[in-house]
Amino acid sequence: MSDVSLSLAQTRYALKGFLRDPSALGFTAFFPILLLLLFNAIFKGNTNFNGVHVRAPSYYTASIISYEIMLVSFSSLLIRITTNRERGLLKRFRGTPMPSWVYLLSEIARTIVVVATTVAVLVAVGAIFYHVQLSAHLLLGLVAYLVVGVICFCALALALTRLCATADSASAIGPLAATILAFLSGVFIPVAVMPPWMLDLGKVFPLEHLARGLQEGFLVPGSSGITLVDLGVMAAWAVLGLVVAVRTFRWEPLASGNS
Repeated sequence: MSDVSLSLAQTRYALKGFLRDPSALGFTAFFPILLLLLFNAIFKGNTNFNGVHVRAPSYYTASIISYEIMLVSFSSLLIRITTNRERGLLKRFRGTPMPSWVYLLSEIARTIVVVATTVAVLVAVGAIFYHVQLSAHLLLGLVAYLVVGVICFCALALALTRLCATADSASAIGPLAATILAFLSGVFIPVAVMPPWMLDLGKVFPLEHLARGLQEGFLVPGSSGITLVDLGVMAAWAVLGLVVAVRTFRWEPLASGNS
């Protein structure tokens, strides 16, 4: 069997495992929809974006999509990889004839499929229930930010596994980091009411650029939201994450003292 066939087979296996886990499926698929419904119920009418009054549902559709991309690509992957490593599954995979990279590639491919599916559902909810306007420019930007965002946050997740010695620590660090960055990046709170220092701090991290790019695409007619600055910052974080992951990633359990 070729490496490509192995990768596809392993990806199918990973997706089947995801679909058979009710808690993971429910959290990943329904939690972002619940957030979208809650925020649109709380923040009704218009909000301010770049000095212009815009519809709050469009703002929060873009915001929750960016949060979902990070939640699945970073938090979920970090927890899953760390848990499998500490259970000894990564060490077993490495001991099989299957190339080690096939396992990691299949996990990333699974992440891409899950993110793409949940984002499509969020876009549909926004369009059907909140009359969010879609366009070819918007969809082009959405695809671009989805691809770069998934690559960026997956790389950061793999890099951070070295700091998570147990599954419990990964389960705490991943969601906590996503939540803090969501507040700093104008995901949960409109940027118009955030203090300047918080906005400046958020711009250091990739979620702010992912959220702002998507918000631009959803809120500005005829715009894709694509900017070299937003994509460039996320690409830089992706490169940093990959460099750190290549140098520090471990296949053996850390809790046992192996490194």
